Amino acid sequence: MRKDIDKLMKKMKIDAIYAVGKSSKDATMYYLLNGANIFGNYIKKQGKPACVIHYPIEREVAQESGLRLINFNRYGVKEIYEKYPDKIKANAFFMKTIFDDLKVNGDVAFYGKTTFGMGYNYLRQLIKFDKKIKIHYEDRKDLMAIARETKSEEEVKRIKRAGKAVVHAFTNMLETVRSMKIKNNVIMKDKNKKLLIGDLRTMVQRDLFEKNLVNSEGMIVAQGRDAGVPHNAGKDREVVKLGKTIVFDIFPQELGGGYFFDFTRTICFGYAPKNVMDIYKVVRNAQDYIIDRLKVGKRNVDVEKLLCKFFEKQGHRTLLSTPKIQDGYCHSLGHGLGLNVHESPSFGLLKNNKDKIKPGIVFTVEPGLYYPDKGFGIRLEDVIYIDNKGKLINLTNCLRKLVVEM
Repeated sequence: MRKDIDKLMKKMKIDAIYAVGKSSKDATMYYLLNGANIFGNYIKKQGKPACVIHYPIEREVAQESGLRLINFNRYGVKEIYEKYPDKIKANAFFMKTIFDDLKVNGDVAFYGKTTFGMGYNYLRQLIKFDKKIKIHYEDRKDLMAIARETKSEEEVKRIKRAGKAVVHAFTNMLETVRSMKIKNNVIMKDKNKKLLIGDLRTMVQRDLFEKNLVNSEGMIVAQGRDAGVPHNAGKDREVVKLGKTIVFDIFPQELGGGYFFDFTRTICFGYAPKNVMDIYKVVRNAQDYIIDRLKVGKRNVDVEKLLCKFFEKQGHRTLLSTPKIQDGYCHSLGHGLGLNVHESPSFGLLKNNKDKIKPGIVFTVEPGLYYPDKGFGIRLEDVIYIDNKGKLINLTNCLRKLVVEM
Protein backbone atom coordinates (compact mmCIF):
# COMPACT_ATOMS: atom_id res chain seq x y z
CA MET A 1 0.00 0.00 0.00
CA ARG A 2 0.99 3.64 -0.38
CA LYS A 3 1.60 3.89 3.36
CA ASP A 4 4.31 1.23 3.05
CA ILE A 5 6.51 3.16 0.62
CA ASP A 6 8.91 4.53 3.26
CA LYS A 7 9.26 1.12 4.87
CA LEU A 8 9.97 -0.45 1.48
CA MET A 9 12.51 2.24 0.62
CA LYS A 10 14.42 1.48 3.81
CA LYS A 11 14.25 -2.28 3.25
CA MET A 12 15.40 -1.99 -0.37
CA LYS A 13 18.06 0.65 0.45
CA ILE A 14 16.53 3.29 -1.83
CA ASP A 15 17.42 6.86 -0.88
CA ALA A 16 14.95 8.58 -3.22
CA ILE A 17 12.19 7.95 -5.74
CA TYR A 18 11.88 9.97 -8.94
CA ALA A 19 8.87 9.44 -11.20
CA VAL A 20 7.72 11.47 -14.18
CA GLY A 21 4.65 11.36 -16.39
CA LYS A 22 0.93 12.06 -16.67
CA SER A 23 -1.33 10.29 -14.20
CA SER A 24 -4.06 9.47 -16.72
CA LYS A 25 -1.54 7.57 -18.86
CA ASP A 26 0.74 6.03 -16.26
CA ALA A 27 -0.59 3.87 -13.43
CA THR A 28 2.42 4.58 -11.21
CA MET A 29 1.94 8.35 -11.54
CA TYR A 30 -1.79 8.01 -10.88
CA TYR A 31 -0.93 6.10 -7.71
CA LEU A 32 1.74 8.52 -6.48
CA LEU A 33 -0.28 11.65 -7.32
CA ASN A 34 -3.47 10.31 -5.69
CA GLY A 35 -5.26 10.50 -9.03
CA ALA A 36 -4.60 14.21 -9.66
CA ASN A 37 -4.81 14.53 -13.45
CA ILE A 38 -1.57 16.38 -14.17
CA PHE A 39 1.83 15.88 -15.76
CA GLY A 40 4.35 16.00 -12.97
CA ASN A 41 7.78 15.15 -11.61
CA TYR A 42 7.34 13.27 -8.32
CA ILE A 43 10.20 13.15 -5.82
CA LYS A 44 10.33 11.44 -2.46
CA LYS A 45 13.36 11.08 -0.22
CA GLN A 46 13.45 8.28 2.33
CA GLY A 47 11.72 9.37 5.53
CA LYS A 48 10.59 12.69 4.03
CA PRO A 49 7.25 13.87 2.58
CA ALA A 50 6.93 13.64 -1.20
CA CYS A 51 6.62 16.63 -3.50
CA VAL A 52 5.51 17.14 -7.10
CA ILE A 53 6.88 19.62 -9.61
CA HIS A 54 4.07 20.81 -11.87
CA TYR A 55 3.33 23.14 -14.77
CA PRO A 56 2.00 26.58 -13.82
CA ILE A 57 -1.22 25.99 -15.77
CA GLU A 58 -1.94 22.86 -13.65
CA ARG A 59 -1.23 24.47 -10.27
CA GLU A 60 -4.82 24.18 -9.06
CA VAL A 61 -5.39 20.59 -10.19
CA ALA A 62 -2.02 19.69 -8.64
CA GLN A 63 -3.46 20.57 -5.22
CA GLU A 64 -5.63 17.44 -5.49
CA SER A 65 -2.48 15.33 -5.07
CA GLY A 66 -2.21 16.38 -1.44
CA LEU A 67 1.56 16.68 -1.91
CA ARG A 68 3.96 19.58 -1.45
CA LEU A 69 3.85 21.58 -4.69
CA ILE A 70 6.77 23.11 -6.59
CA ASN A 71 6.17 25.21 -9.69
CA PHE A 72 8.29 24.44 -12.82
CA ASN A 73 9.07 28.17 -12.99
CA ARG A 74 11.36 27.77 -10.01
CA TYR A 75 14.00 26.08 -12.18
CA GLY A 76 14.53 28.34 -15.18
CA VAL A 77 13.25 25.73 -17.59
CA LYS A 78 13.45 28.06 -20.62
CA GLU A 79 17.15 28.77 -20.04
CA ILE A 80 17.97 25.08 -19.63
CA TYR A 81 16.30 24.03 -22.88
CA GLU A 82 17.89 26.90 -24.78
CA LYS A 83 21.33 25.94 -23.46
CA TYR A 84 20.88 22.28 -24.46
CA PRO A 85 19.21 21.86 -27.90
CA ASP A 86 19.55 18.09 -27.41
CA LYS A 87 16.29 17.32 -25.58
CA ILE A 88 17.70 14.29 -23.77
CA LYS A 89 20.59 16.35 -22.38
CA ALA A 90 18.20 19.16 -21.47
CA ASN A 91 15.92 16.74 -19.61
CA ALA A 92 18.88 15.25 -17.77
CA PHE A 93 20.24 18.65 -16.75
CA PHE A 94 16.78 19.73 -15.65
CA MET A 95 16.61 16.65 -13.43
CA LYS A 96 20.08 17.40 -12.01
CA THR A 97 18.91 20.94 -11.22
CA ILE A 98 15.95 19.55 -9.28
CA PHE A 99 18.17 17.06 -7.42
CA ASP A 100 20.61 19.80 -6.44
CA ASP A 101 17.79 22.00 -5.18
CA LEU A 102 16.14 19.24 -3.15
CA LYS A 103 19.46 17.71 -2.04
CA VAL A 104 18.73 14.33 -3.61
CA ASN A 105 21.67 11.91 -3.66
CA GLY A 106 22.51 8.25 -3.20
CA ASP A 107 20.49 5.36 -4.67
CA VAL A 108 17.54 6.69 -6.72
CA ALA A 109 14.74 4.51 -8.13
CA PHE A 110 13.37 5.89 -11.40
CA TYR A 111 9.84 5.40 -12.79
CA GLY A 112 8.10 6.60 -15.93
CA LYS A 113 6.97 5.61 -19.41
CA THR A 114 9.44 6.09 -22.25
CA THR A 115 11.13 4.08 -24.99
CA PHE A 116 14.06 1.85 -24.03
CA GLY A 117 16.55 3.88 -26.05
CA MET A 118 15.45 7.26 -24.74
CA GLY A 119 15.33 6.05 -21.15
CA TYR A 120 18.80 4.56 -21.38
CA ASN A 121 20.33 7.71 -22.87
CA TYR A 122 18.41 9.95 -20.47
CA LEU A 123 19.83 8.21 -17.38
CA ARG A 124 23.29 7.90 -18.91
CA GLN A 125 23.37 11.68 -19.40
CA LEU A 126 22.08 12.24 -15.88
CA ILE A 127 24.90 10.33 -14.20
CA LYS A 128 27.40 12.28 -16.32
CA PHE A 129 25.91 15.54 -15.00
CA ASP A 130 25.36 14.36 -11.43
CA LYS A 131 28.01 12.21 -9.73
CA LYS A 132 26.14 12.21 -6.41
CA ILE A 133 23.44 9.78 -7.51
CA LYS A 134 23.35 6.11 -8.41
CA ILE A 135 20.60 4.43 -10.45
CA HIS A 136 18.99 1.83 -8.21
CA TYR A 137 18.83 -1.62 -9.80
CA GLU A 138 15.44 -3.33 -9.45
CA ASP A 139 15.13 -6.80 -10.88
CA ARG A 140 12.01 -8.99 -10.86
CA LYS A 141 9.68 -6.77 -8.86
CA ASP A 142 10.24 -3.08 -8.23
CA LEU A 143 9.22 -1.03 -5.21
CA MET A 144 6.11 0.38 -6.85
CA ALA A 145 4.87 -3.07 -7.90
CA ILE A 146 5.28 -4.28 -4.32
CA ALA A 147 3.53 -1.23 -2.85
CA ARG A 148 0.61 -1.46 -5.31
CA GLU A 149 0.25 -5.22 -4.80
CA THR A 150 -1.72 -4.81 -1.57
CA LYS A 151 -4.83 -2.65 -1.66
CA SER A 152 -6.39 -0.24 0.81
CA GLU A 153 -10.08 -0.41 1.68
CA GLU A 154 -10.74 2.56 -0.61
CA GLU A 155 -8.99 0.86 -3.52
CA VAL A 156 -11.00 -2.34 -2.99
CA LYS A 157 -14.19 -0.27 -2.81
CA ARG A 158 -13.45 1.27 -6.21
CA ILE A 159 -12.63 -2.09 -7.80
CA LYS A 160 -15.81 -3.56 -6.36
CA ARG A 161 -17.88 -0.62 -7.65
CA ALA A 162 -16.46 -1.15 -11.15
CA GLY A 163 -17.31 -4.83 -10.88
CA LYS A 164 -20.90 -4.08 -10.00
CA ALA A 165 -21.18 -1.91 -13.12
CA VAL A 166 -19.67 -4.66 -15.29
CA VAL A 167 -22.11 -7.28 -14.05
CA HIS A 168 -25.00 -4.83 -14.58
CA ALA A 169 -23.89 -4.14 -18.17
CA PHE A 170 -23.47 -7.86 -18.92
CA THR A 171 -26.84 -8.93 -17.51
CA ASN A 172 -28.60 -5.99 -19.20
CA MET A 173 -27.15 -7.08 -22.53
CA LEU A 174 -28.36 -10.66 -22.00
CA GLU A 175 -31.88 -9.48 -21.15
CA THR A 176 -31.96 -7.28 -24.24
CA VAL A 177 -30.99 -10.22 -26.44
CA ARG A 178 -33.56 -12.46 -24.77
CA SER A 179 -36.27 -10.01 -25.82
CA MET A 180 -35.34 -10.39 -29.49
CA LYS A 181 -37.11 -12.68 -31.94
CA ILE A 182 -35.61 -15.74 -33.65
CA LYS A 183 -36.06 -16.25 -37.37
CA ASN A 184 -34.75 -19.31 -39.22
CA ASN A 185 -32.58 -20.19 -36.20
CA VAL A 186 -31.02 -16.69 -36.18
CA ILE A 187 -31.46 -13.95 -33.55
CA MET A 188 -32.90 -10.82 -35.17
CA LYS A 189 -31.94 -7.38 -33.87
CA ASP A 190 -34.99 -6.01 -35.61
CA LYS A 191 -37.29 -7.10 -38.41
CA ASN A 192 -34.62 -7.07 -41.12
CA LYS A 193 -31.26 -7.15 -39.27
CA LYS A 194 -29.44 -10.10 -37.77
CA LEU A 195 -27.77 -9.70 -34.40
CA LEU A 196 -23.98 -9.38 -34.73
CA ILE A 197 -21.11 -9.92 -32.30
CA GLY A 198 -20.38 -6.20 -32.61
CA ASP A 199 -23.91 -5.42 -31.41
CA LEU A 200 -23.24 -7.35 -28.19
CA ARG A 201 -19.99 -5.47 -27.67
CA THR A 202 -21.66 -2.10 -28.30
CA MET A 203 -24.46 -2.77 -25.82
CA VAL A 204 -21.96 -3.57 -23.07
CA GLN A 205 -19.70 -0.61 -23.93
CA ARG A 206 -22.57 1.86 -23.90
CA ASP A 207 -23.75 0.70 -20.48
CA LEU A 208 -20.22 0.84 -19.06
CA PHE A 209 -19.62 4.36 -20.36
CA GLU A 210 -22.76 5.55 -18.58
CA LYS A 211 -21.10 4.33 -15.38
CA ASN A 212 -17.86 6.24 -16.17
CA LEU A 213 -15.99 3.11 -17.25
CA VAL A 214 -14.05 2.80 -20.51
CA ASN A 215 -12.54 -0.15 -22.36
CA SER A 216 -9.03 1.29 -22.42
CA GLU A 217 -7.51 -2.16 -22.94
CA GLY A 218 -10.23 -3.60 -25.19
CA MET A 219 -12.91 -6.27 -24.72
CA ILE A 220 -13.28 -9.89 -25.82
CA VAL A 221 -16.54 -11.06 -27.35
CA ALA A 222 -15.45 -14.20 -29.17
CA GLN A 223 -17.75 -16.85 -30.63
CA GLY A 224 -17.24 -20.49 -31.57
CA ARG A 225 -13.78 -21.18 -32.94
CA ASP A 226 -12.61 -17.68 -31.88
CA ALA A 227 -13.62 -18.49 -28.29
CA GLY A 228 -11.11 -21.35 -28.48
CA VAL A 229 -8.16 -18.92 -28.72
CA PRO A 230 -7.87 -17.22 -25.29
CA HIS A 231 -7.15 -13.64 -26.41
CA ASN A 232 -9.02 -13.60 -29.70
CA ALA A 233 -11.15 -10.44 -29.43
CA GLY A 234 -13.88 -11.78 -31.75
CA LYS A 235 -15.23 -10.58 -35.09
CA ASP A 236 -17.76 -7.74 -34.93
CA ARG A 237 -19.33 -8.56 -38.32
CA GLU A 238 -20.00 -12.18 -37.38
CA VAL A 239 -23.66 -13.18 -36.92
CA VAL A 240 -24.54 -14.36 -33.40
CA LYS A 241 -25.44 -18.03 -33.60
CA LEU A 242 -27.58 -20.20 -31.35
CA GLY A 243 -25.73 -23.00 -29.56
CA LYS A 244 -22.24 -21.52 -30.01
CA THR A 245 -20.02 -20.61 -27.08
CA ILE A 246 -19.41 -16.88 -26.70
CA VAL A 247 -16.67 -15.78 -24.32
CA PHE A 248 -17.28 -12.33 -22.81
CA ASP A 249 -14.09 -11.05 -21.21
CA ILE A 250 -14.88 -7.52 -19.97
CA PHE A 251 -12.12 -5.52 -18.29
CA PRO A 252 -12.94 -1.79 -18.19
CA GLN A 253 -11.17 0.98 -16.32
CA GLU A 254 -12.44 3.98 -14.42
CA LEU A 255 -12.47 7.04 -16.66
CA GLY A 256 -9.30 9.09 -16.33
CA GLY A 257 -6.84 6.29 -15.60
CA GLY A 258 -8.29 4.69 -12.46
CA TYR A 259 -8.96 1.12 -11.34
CA PHE A 260 -9.85 -1.88 -13.48
CA PHE A 261 -12.21 -4.78 -13.07
CA ASP A 262 -11.86 -8.07 -14.97
CA PHE A 263 -14.77 -10.39 -15.61
CA THR A 264 -15.35 -13.40 -17.87
CA ARG A 265 -18.42 -15.48 -18.53
CA THR A 266 -19.05 -17.99 -21.30
CA ILE A 267 -22.60 -18.40 -22.59
CA CYS A 268 -24.58 -20.06 -25.38
CA PHE A 269 -27.80 -18.46 -26.58
CA GLY A 270 -30.73 -20.87 -26.82
CA TYR A 271 -29.00 -24.17 -26.08
CA ALA A 272 -25.59 -25.80 -25.68
CA PRO A 273 -24.35 -29.05 -27.23
CA LYS A 274 -23.70 -31.85 -24.73
CA ASN A 275 -19.91 -31.82 -25.20
CA VAL A 276 -19.86 -28.07 -24.46
CA MET A 277 -22.03 -28.53 -21.37
CA ASP A 278 -19.68 -31.24 -20.11
CA ILE A 279 -16.57 -29.07 -20.55
CA TYR A 280 -18.33 -26.08 -18.98
CA LYS A 281 -18.97 -28.15 -15.84
CA VAL A 282 -15.30 -29.11 -15.69
CA VAL A 283 -14.22 -25.44 -15.87
CA ARG A 284 -16.81 -24.37 -13.28
CA ASN A 285 -15.73 -27.17 -10.94
CA ALA A 286 -12.09 -26.24 -11.48
CA GLN A 287 -12.79 -22.66 -10.41
CA ASP A 288 -14.59 -23.84 -7.27
CA TYR A 289 -11.80 -26.33 -6.53
CA ILE A 290 -9.09 -23.65 -6.69
CA ILE A 291 -11.01 -20.96 -4.80
CA ASP A 292 -11.56 -23.45 -1.96
CA ARG A 293 -7.78 -23.98 -1.77
CA LEU A 294 -6.64 -20.35 -1.72
CA LYS A 295 -5.01 -20.05 1.69
CA VAL A 296 -2.77 -17.30 3.04
CA GLY A 297 0.86 -18.37 2.79
CA LYS A 298 0.41 -20.74 -0.16
CA ARG A 299 2.74 -20.07 -3.08
CA ASN A 300 0.97 -19.03 -6.28
CA VAL A 301 2.99 -21.51 -8.34
CA ASP A 302 1.70 -24.33 -6.12
CA VAL A 303 -1.89 -23.14 -6.65
CA GLU A 304 -1.23 -23.17 -10.39
CA LYS A 305 0.03 -26.75 -10.21
CA LEU A 306 -3.10 -27.82 -8.35
CA LEU A 307 -5.26 -26.47 -11.17
CA CYS A 308 -3.15 -28.18 -13.84
CA LYS A 309 -3.39 -31.52 -12.05
CA PHE A 310 -7.16 -31.07 -11.66
CA PHE A 311 -7.58 -30.58 -15.41
CA GLU A 312 -5.22 -33.41 -16.29
CA LYS A 313 -7.21 -35.85 -14.14
CA GLN A 314 -10.22 -34.86 -16.23
CA GLY A 315 -8.32 -35.73 -19.43
CA HIS A 316 -7.24 -32.24 -20.52
CA ARG A 317 -3.67 -31.25 -21.39
CA THR A 318 -2.00 -28.40 -19.50
CA LEU A 319 1.25 -26.46 -19.54
CA LEU A 320 2.47 -28.54 -16.59
CA SER A 321 2.91 -31.69 -18.67
CA THR A 322 2.95 -30.18 -22.18
CA PRO A 323 4.63 -26.73 -21.98
CA LYS A 324 4.07 -25.71 -25.63
CA ILE A 325 0.39 -26.56 -26.03
CA GLN A 326 -2.07 -24.10 -27.57
CA ASP A 327 -5.26 -25.91 -26.61
CA GLY A 328 -6.65 -27.44 -23.41
CA TYR A 329 -5.58 -25.33 -20.42
CA CYS A 330 -2.97 -23.11 -22.08
CA HIS A 331 -2.61 -19.98 -19.91
CA SER A 332 -2.09 -19.14 -16.25
CA LEU A 333 -4.65 -19.14 -13.46
CA GLY A 334 -4.88 -15.38 -13.04
CA HIS A 335 -3.14 -12.11 -12.23
CA GLY A 336 -3.20 -9.17 -9.87
CA LEU A 337 -5.68 -6.38 -10.59
CA GLY A 338 -5.66 -2.66 -9.82
CA LEU A 339 -4.50 0.41 -11.74
CA ASN A 340 -3.32 -2.02 -14.42
CA VAL A 341 -5.49 -4.86 -15.64
CA HIS A 342 -2.46 -7.15 -15.23
CA GLU A 343 -0.20 -6.45 -12.27
CA SER A 344 1.43 -8.16 -9.32
CA PRO A 345 0.94 -10.81 -7.97
CA SER A 346 1.39 -13.28 -10.80
CA PHE A 347 0.59 -16.95 -11.21
CA GLY A 348 1.99 -19.47 -13.73
CA LEU A 349 4.58 -22.22 -13.41
CA LEU A 350 7.87 -20.29 -13.19
CA LYS A 351 9.89 -21.83 -10.36
CA ASN A 352 11.39 -18.46 -9.42
CA ASN A 353 7.95 -16.89 -8.85
CA LYS A 354 7.96 -16.23 -5.10
CA ASP A 355 4.48 -14.65 -4.96
CA LYS A 356 2.17 -15.98 -2.26
CA ILE A 357 -1.45 -15.58 -1.24
CA LYS A 358 -1.42 -12.82 1.38
CA PRO A 359 -3.77 -10.27 2.97
CA GLY A 360 -4.53 -7.19 0.88
CA ILE A 361 -4.13 -8.64 -2.61
CA VAL A 362 -6.77 -8.51 -5.35
CA PHE A 363 -6.43 -11.00 -8.19
CA THR A 364 -8.36 -13.00 -10.77
CA VAL A 365 -9.16 -16.70 -10.85
CA GLU A 366 -9.86 -17.58 -14.48
CA PRO A 367 -9.56 -21.24 -15.47
CA GLY A 368 -10.42 -22.14 -19.04
CA LEU A 369 -10.37 -24.93 -21.61
CA TYR A 370 -9.87 -24.17 -25.29
CA TYR A 371 -10.51 -26.32 -28.36
CA PRO A 372 -10.53 -24.12 -31.47
CA ASP A 373 -10.44 -27.11 -33.82
CA LYS A 374 -13.65 -28.33 -32.19
CA GLY A 375 -15.21 -24.87 -32.50
CA PHE A 376 -15.41 -23.72 -28.88
CA GLY A 377 -13.64 -22.40 -25.82
CA ILE A 378 -14.78 -21.79 -22.23
CA ARG A 379 -13.42 -19.45 -19.55
CA LEU A 380 -14.84 -18.26 -16.24
CA GLU A 381 -13.24 -15.40 -14.31
CA ASP A 382 -13.93 -13.96 -10.88
CA VAL A 383 -12.04 -11.29 -8.92
CA ILE A 384 -10.88 -12.33 -5.45
CA TYR A 385 -9.83 -10.14 -2.52
CA ILE A 386 -7.97 -11.41 0.56
CA ASP A 387 -8.89 -9.04 3.40
CA ASN A 388 -6.58 -7.96 6.22
CA LYS A 389 -7.71 -10.94 8.32
CA GLY A 390 -6.92 -13.42 5.57
CA LYS A 391 -10.55 -13.99 4.60
CA LEU A 392 -11.30 -14.63 0.94
CA ILE A 393 -13.97 -12.37 -0.57
CA ASN A 394 -15.31 -12.89 -4.09
CA LEU A 395 -15.93 -9.46 -5.64
CA THR A 396 -17.78 -10.91 -8.66
CA ASN A 397 -21.48 -11.16 -7.93
CA CYS A 398 -22.72 -12.88 -11.06
CA LEU A 399 -24.21 -16.30 -11.72
CA ARG A 400 -22.26 -18.79 -13.80
CA LYS A 401 -24.82 -20.13 -16.25
CA LEU A 402 -23.97 -21.48 -19.68
CA VAL A 403 -27.31 -21.43 -21.49
CA VAL A 404 -29.24 -18.20 -21.95
CA GLU A 405 -32.81 -19.24 -22.70
CA MET A 406 -34.43 -17.43 -25.59
